[in-house]
Amino acid sequence: MTLLLTVRQKLLGMAAFLASLQEKKEKETWENFIEILKSKVSPMVHTWINCLEPAGDLLEGKEDEIFLIKSNQSFGIQVLQQKHLKEVEQALFEATNIKRTPRFILDETIKPKKKTKQTKEEKEHKEIAQKMENLAQMHSFCGLNLKYTFENFIEGENSRFAYKIAQIIAENPGQKYNPLFISGTVGLGKTHLMQAIGHKILKNFPNLKIRYTKAEEFGNKLIESLNTCKNTSDLNEKMKKFRDLHRNVDVLLIDDIQWIDGKKRTEEEIFNTFDALYHAGKQIVFASDRPLSAFELIPDRLRSRFEWGIEANIKIPDLETRVEIVKHHAALSNYPISDEVALFLAKEFNTNIRELEGAYNKVSARASIEGVELNVELAKEYLDFNSKKKKITLENILDTCAKYFSVEKDDILSTARAKEIVNARKYAIYLSRELLDLSYPMLAKEFRKNHTTIMYQYDKLKDDIKTNKAMQIISDELTELIKK
Repeated sequence: MTLLLTVRQKLLGMAAFLASLQEKKEKETWENFIEILKSKVSPMVHTWINCLEPAGDLLEGKEDEIFLIKSNQSFGIQVLQQKHLKEVEQALFEATNIKRTPRFILDETIKPKKKTKQTKEEKEHKEIAQKMENLAQMHSFCGLNLKYTFENFIEGENSRFAYKIAQIIAENPGQKYNPLFISGTVGLGKTHLMQAIGHKILKNFPNLKIRYTKAEEFGNKLIESLNTCKNTSDLNEKMKKFRDLHRNVDVLLIDDIQWIDGKKRTEEEIFNTFDALYHAGKQIVFASDRPLSAFELIPDRLRSRFEWGIEANIKIPDLETRVEIVKHHAALSNYPISDEVALFLAKEFNTNIRELEGAYNKVSARASIEGVELNVELAKEYLDFNSKKKKITLENILDTCAKYFSVEKDDILSTARAKEIVNARKYAIYLSRELLDLSYPMLAKEFRKNHTTIMYQYDKLKDDIKTNKAMQIISDELTELIKK
């Protein structure tokens, strides 16, 4: 028995010794990885590298699997993930000789490392890093996304006017072009450009207060403030808090402003907020997925406020610009693609930048996971391209027009006479004739109208489009949305 105990103790001791050696080797390998990574990036990034910790066994990983790295610095993770992922992956391979894909996770429970004596250069870099962290927190507090900057916006003929106006405003907020009304259909970069204004103003004027919000969020918070009050005193207090949030600012950015069209209580609050800010010399920027001329229900006094400044329309980018956009997105994502693949994606996803970038994300991720070189044929396969060619139908047209004008599809086929429903109906009739070449009797049957009414509505809108630029834009945008 004594002999067995002695043998067991020796085995346990040996296991502990081996575990200690393994732990030491892991620690040395991690330190080596950190040093290699630091040699590949700017000293400004070293502060965030020092906050990294492994979230798994460094030396026991398998080829092509994901290796998790922890940090308690959210902005540091963002910088490394977006700007230095390739360097991290190379350093990881050089340190371990195992090819893996690094991924970062936020762990706020990690305790700060003990302070060591810093060189003057390290102190300077840390101060810069802290300023950047503070700036990131400021942007987040304002509701801004760090990726939506002027530097990341690809300017083309479709957006040049809006881009130049936005830069002028960012340099001198409240001085010129106030308010700015950015219009354009879904996914063309309105939100990006609007938030770029906010980022640039924060950089140029860090003491200014900026607020970015969506119109729906504005409206929902207003209704919440009105409907959750117990008495008049409570109502006054909540409304003051709501108004301070949107009026005690130097720059107000409201996205998807088309949402308010016809919502009287929200329109009234927007009107009063506008007046309070405008007359105080504050900058106001709106973004809408339809031109101002397509707003049917807003009161004239609010429409006139929107028209005090300037409207800048972002159109669908041409092929050359779309190729540049997808290649720029690829460069930021650290997975460059060939000119042929970029051209293919730009041709097939020609109406919506978000969909274009989404298609790139899908094909690049799959090619990376499978370890193959991406080409056009693989891109078609990954996107299931051949089976997704869209056939235009009357249902497509009705759905698109209903969504564009924020009405129900059944309303278009009803006898309702509300302005937005009438608008959706007349464009649906016109586009059904143009895109499907349906006869007047067939259109009359589908839209539950008589032959004469259908003919009149089609001819009337066709003539209006020839002379009215705003109506032409709506028709073009609906056509592109239906075809995509």
